[in-house]
Amino acid sequence: MRADEKGLELLCEVSPEVSERVMGDPGRLRQILINLVGNALKFTMEGEVSLKVQAELTGEEASILHFTVSDTGVGIAPEKLNAIFDSFSQADTSTTREYGGTGLGLTISRRLIEMMGGRIWVESEPGVGSRFHFTVRLGTTVARAVVVGSTIAPAILRGVKVLIVDDNRTNRRILEGLVTRWGMKPTAASDGEKALVELSAAREANDPYALILTDMHMPKMDGFGLVEQIRQRPELSTSTIMMLTSGGQRGDAARCGELGVSAYLLKPVRQSELREAIVRVLSAKEQPGAIPMVTQYSLQDDGDSTTNLHILLAEDNPVNQKLATRLLEKRGHRVAIAANGREALSALEKRSYDLVLMDVQMPEMDGLEATMLLREKEKVSGERQLVVAMTALVMKGDRERCMAAGMDGYLSKPIRPQELDEVLDSYLARGSEGFSVAEPNDSLEASVSAKELLERIDGDRSLLAELVELFRGDYPGQIRTAREAVAKGDAATLQRVGHALKGTTGNLAAPIASRIADELKSMGRTGDLALAGTRVTALEEELIRVVEVLEGLCMEVLK
Repeated sequence: MRADEKGLELLCEVSPEVSERVMGDPGRLRQILINLVGNALKFTMEGEVSLKVQAELTGEEASILHFTVSDTGVGIAPEKLNAIFDSFSQADTSTTREYGGTGLGLTISRRLIEMMGGRIWVESEPGVGSRFHFTVRLGTTVARAVVVGSTIAPAILRGVKVLIVDDNRTNRRILEGLVTRWGMKPTAASDGEKALVELSAAREANDPYALILTDMHMPKMDGFGLVEQIRQRPELSTSTIMMLTSGGQRGDAARCGELGVSAYLLKPVRQSELREAIVRVLSAKEQPGAIPMVTQYSLQDDGDSTTNLHILLAEDNPVNQKLATRLLEKRGHRVAIAANGREALSALEKRSYDLVLMDVQMPEMDGLEATMLLREKEKVSGERQLVVAMTALVMKGDRERCMAAGMDGYLSKPIRPQELDEVLDSYLARGSEGFSVAEPNDSLEASVSAKELLERIDGDRSLLAELVELFRGDYPGQIRTAREAVAKGDAATLQRVGHALKGTTGNLAAPIASRIADELKSMGRTGDLALAGTRVTALEEELIRVVEVLEGLCMEVLK
C-alpha cells in the first residue's frame, strides 16, 4: 500500500546520534519495519505515518536502537493492547472488515525482535492514533563518513540560508534538523502565503534565501502555485528551488522543469540523497551552463552501471511484482513497475531501460501488443529496447509468438532464481545478442511445495512472510469477484481472475490451486460456465489449505 495513494505523509527521521553503520540482520529488520509501517498505512485514512530511529545505548561492541512507528489512524482500545501481538489477534472485528487484518505481521515482528535481543510495545488512543515502539540490539562497527559528492566539498552547505515550506509540522521539524546539522540556516513556513511574506522580508533586509525547499501538496497554495508566484516577482526569483512530494503524478516532473525548479524528489527522501541534491543544485550556480533537473534517478544513475541494471517490470499481479522485484533488487538491480502494457509504453516514452521484463498476459494491453507497438515506434527512432517475455503459457508455439512480436528472450513463470540469473547474465555478457530460454518444470503435487517455494525466493524468509501477508489480503477479493462473475455469466472477468490466481498460486508453489485456477481461466475463455461455481468453491477451499500451510511455514522459519 502506497502512502501517496491515500494522501498520507510518510516521514522518516534518524537522530544524529545513530551510527552510520551497525552490524545485524538487515532482512529481519526490513521485515519488521515493513510490517509495522504497512499496518500503520492500512489503518490510517488521513494525516501521517512516521518512522523515528534513536540510539538508546551505544557501546564499544554493541548498540541498542529504538524505533518508533507513529500514525494518526483509528487507534486501539486499551483492553486490546496486550493481545495485539498474539497470532491473528485483531483489535476489533469491525476494523477487520473495514481495513483488513494485521494477520501474521505483528506476531512475526515480535518474534523477530526477540531474536534480535529487543522488545516491542504499543501506545494508542482510539480515534487519535498509535505508536509502536521496538528496540533491537546491533553490533557496533567502525563508523565511515558518508560521501556526499566526489567533486563538491560539503563546505558549500555551510551558512546557506534556506526556507522550508511544508504544511506538515513533523516534516518541517525533520527538515530543519537535517539542514541545521549540515551547517545551513533554516527558516520554516507552514504554507505558500507565509513563504512569500518571508521571502519578501528577507529581500527587503538584503539577506535573501539562497535555497527554497517546498512541499508540492499543500492546502490553498500548492508548491506549483508558490513557484509560479515567485517567478512572477523577479526580485524573489534568485533563490534556487527544490520540490519535494509524497505522491508524484505523471507530468509533475515536466512541469517542474518548465518552472525552473532545480530538483524534484519523492518523499520520504534518504538523507544522503537530499544532501547530495542540495549540493548539486547549489554548485550549479557556480558552474557555467545549465545542469539537468536533479531527481532520484539522476542521483542513482551516477553509480556503477556495469553490473547494476535498471529494469522495467511489466506485471499486473501484485504477488508476482513483489517476488520479481525482490529477486532483482537482491541482485543489485533497480526496478520500475508497470501494471500493464500501456503503462510500460508510457514509462518507455520517458526513458530507456537496460532491460524490460514483460508479462505476456495483462489487462488493458497485453505484453505482445505492447512489444509490437514499441517495435513500430523504434522503426522511426532507430533505437531498440531489449524486452524479455515472462509467461505462464506452456502451449506449443508460445515462444514463437513471443519472438514474432519482437521480444528478445523468453522466461517461463513461475520465475525461478537460477533461470532469472541466466537471463541477466546473458544481458551482461552479450547485450542484445540473445537470451537463454527457460523452460517450465513440474511442481510437486501438494497444496504447497515448501522446498520449491523456498528455492524460488532464494531462501529469503522475510520475503516469504511478506508474500503470505500480501496473498492473505488479496485472494478473498479475487474469489468474491469470481463468484460474482459466475452469477452474472461474465466469462471475461472469470477468465481474468483465473489467470491472476493461476499466476499467484504458481509463484507460491501451490500446484493444486494453480490447476483449478487454470480450469476457471479456460471456462472463462470458452464461455462454458456450467461447472464454474463448483470449481470456484473448490478453489476457495484449496486456498484456505494453502494459506494454512504458508502460515505454518512462516512460523517454522522463526523457530
